[in-house]
Amino acid sequence: MKRISVVLLVGAVMPITACATMKAKVPTERPALEVPLPPGKDIEPLPRQEPTIPEPVGDLPVAAPANPRPNSRPATREPVRSDPKPPETPVVEAPPPATPPAPAVQLRTPGTPDSGEAARQVREILDKANKTLSSIDTRRFSKAKNEQYLTAKRLVTQAEDALKAGNFDSARKLADKANDIAKELQGR
Repeated sequence: MKRISVVLLVGAVMPITACATMKAKVPTERPALEVPLPPGKDIEPLPRQEPTIPEPVGDLPVAAPANPRPNSRPATREPVRSDPKPPETPVVEAPPPATPPAPAVQLRTPGTPDSGEAARQVREILDKANKTLSSIDTRRFSKAKNEQYLTAKRLVTQAEDALKAGNFDSARKLADKANDIAKELQGR
């Protein structure tokens, strides 16, 4: 077994002349600091208040419950009136038909394409990825490369599902990943 010796030379790190002139610094004596006491806490008691008695309130009118329970029994019929004259019904004008609310405006950043354009772009990327994946012969692949191939196929399926759901950003990302994996597998 060989021994290796390490020799440190003080002169290599610091010149010898500097060592001779260095002196230990002696701390100068300073007077001790006098710390003042914290100020006292003056707590004044709150003035005593006489308890106030609330004025009595009259009885409140009985209101029908907001959500009455539906009656489980069928409603009874009112007795037939013997009046030959039917009660007058006031003529009420029908309110004008309600116009459907305008569809909500889709908010997007300026560089984001509209939904039709985004769907077309994702569809193009998916077509490229599918075309590349179908041109690959998987019989010559190792197990790891075959796993990557299956992953790319799953990403294509997930991108199509996201496209159907209208999630164009997610569909675009998934399609790009599938296309990148397909290109990588084709180049090998």
